[in-house]
Amino acid sequence: MSKTYENLPGASGKARFFRPSRYEAAEIFSGRPPRLVFEDEVFDLDNISARGAGCTSRKRVDDTPYAAPGAKGVLKLTQAGRELFLGAARKARHITGPGGVSAGFELEENSFDLDWLIRENASILARRDARPAEIRDPSPAYKTFCADTAAFIGGYLQRINKFVAPIEDRLGENERSDIARDLANAAEAEWLNILRDGNALVGKIHGDKQQRIGYKSFTERTVTQMLLAGPGWARCLFKPAGYPGDYKIMNYGYEQKPEGDTVAQKFLHLLGMIASRAIITRMEVIANLISEYALEKHAQGGEVSITSVGSGPARELEDILEATPRDIRWRVTLVDQEPAALDYAFDRIARFKDRDRLQVSGLNISFREMLRPTQDNASFVHNDVIYSSGFVDYLNPLLAQRFVKRLYDFVKPGGRVIVGNVNNRATGMIWPLEYITDWSLYFRNEEEMRAMANEIPGAKVSVVPDPMDAIYFLVVEKPLD
Repeated sequence: MSKTYENLPGASGKARFFRPSRYEAAEIFSGRPPRLVFEDEVFDLDNISARGAGCTSRKRVDDTPYAAPGAKGVLKLTQAGRELFLGAARKARHITGPGGVSAGFELEENSFDLDWLIRENASILARRDARPAEIRDPSPAYKTFCADTAAFIGGYLQRINKFVAPIEDRLGENERSDIARDLANAAEAEWLNILRDGNALVGKIHGDKQQRIGYKSFTERTVTQMLLAGPGWARCLFKPAGYPGDYKIMNYGYEQKPEGDTVAQKFLHLLGMIASRAIITRMEVIANLISEYALEKHAQGGEVSITSVGSGPARELEDILEATPRDIRWRVTLVDQEPAALDYAFDRIARFKDRDRLQVSGLNISFREMLRPTQDNASFVHNDVIYSSGFVDYLNPLLAQRFVKRLYDFVKPGGRVIVGNVNNRATGMIWPLEYITDWSLYFRNEEEMRAMANEIPGAKVSVVPDPMDAIYFLVVEKPLD
């Protein structure tokens, strides 16, 4: 029986305030969206509706001035130097985080013709030269390496397509996951050698920007395309949260579980998990360093105050509780610019069996806010330990020094600052992160790690590697008064 108009339900809550449909830019623009330019600011387009757009600038954090929210100006969409749209717009939001800048814009007068933009963007991409002339070609050895890597991955996909795909619709979810695990286990030893060889090859040229661009472009056209059906690889490359390293990517690495619908997708995802295992050892080293401090300084029990900057899912807290006796209690501040990460962390902490030993608060602020002496930063003051496991990787040398000095100022005498950073060694992750998934970081050697504490005279400074020799940890201890 049909309803009368007066009985048709509308939306409830916030949904009552209608907004035009918003689309993921990477999905509707064939994986290569146009650039968004607002006055002199250049962004990557993340999502778009008829009346506005969300975007990010994934450059390493620096002191580049940006227009504040509310600013009005000219907005352009461009692809390969061609202008697709020009119109007046207002900056609706601007957030600075560890992965760069996130911004949103609203059109002032006209609107985006999405159908036309999609068609024109695809037409430009199809007609343009495949490789800009200024990109330097990789060495023959690197091209051979990428071809061999693609053949290695393709060999496993060929076996899946030949033997598993024909009967895959008869398999349950667990059966598909089990087959993917078996294949990943069989591939692991050779895949680890490939990762190490890739790290070594790109480590020789990484400091040359033009060579780095050329090597990354070639890698994305060959190896990356073989891996993108794996959910982890795709999330890292397309960065749907607007920046790399969001808490869902971190959880992929912590959980090491098959993801995807098919055996092939699950297998490819697990190759990414093999490449990202240093995420787990990074968490374990952080937990060990903090636990050792607590056992050393609070042998008779008491409260230890710690703050995690760029906390993400904060998985290390569970290990810290397990490694320390019940008479040591913890006052914890979690700081992150992603609200969803804090939501996830608090929900997980609520289920800890020793939850009563934790007093946890969260602070949702940006990197720039943290560096400024504001009232919000009072929660940092007089900590035993302030740590950051994956934040300083995004900061240039000057900002990294400022960041470490700022944290050092907050810890009490006898306290410690602990900062983790991916290294640039063949045992690290420079090739899969930077070259396969365009996850740009500062990959630091031991000397560069120590340099982050150059502005802190009198401190005890040490550098600790993780067991995989993929991550370095700078430990800066403040002397007692």
